Amino acid sequence: MFVLSESQIMRWRCLFIVAIVLFLLAGSEAFATKPRPPLALSLTNRDLPDGQIELTLEATAFVTAEKVELVIDLPSSVALVSGEVRWDGTIAVGEKKAIKVFIRTVSTIPARVIGAASVYFPQGGSVKQQETVLLNPPQEKALPIPGPLKKPRQEHDTIFEFKGK
Repeated sequence: MFVLSESQIMRWRCLFIVAIVLFLLAGSEAFATKPRPPLALSLTNRDLPDGQIELTLEATAFVTAEKVELVIDLPSSVALVSGEVRWDGTIAVGEKKAIKVFIRTVSTIPARVIGAASVYFPQGGSVKQQETVLLNPPQEKALPIPGPLKKPRQEHDTIFEFKGK
């Protein structure tokens, strides 16, 4: 039978406690909650009957910010019909700001529209967030339904053709 002395037991207890503390310290970083961004940002699009597209960039503030910029970046394959693509100003906690534009696509190629928000803090530093919408997405080609293979008919292809010969 294996017997440990009192000093060996204390040594193993100390090592065990150190191992648990190290595990908890290392694990706490992995499971730490990430800080919430200063704004909740959304970019939505809606097709209108006249061929135009309505884009709305909306930001809801989680902090009070003195300087906020909202920008909708339009690619060259999109024409602005009406609306402002930029807003800047202040925003309070819980306040919503939105910019709305009406556009028309001038090409059938896919176009990526980016809505961005930048928050500048008075003590320095900034945070930039962005959302993306894809206009004119590529159409998925319908694949043929697999079925039995049809081979071309040849002479004497069936038993009935042999019967008279």
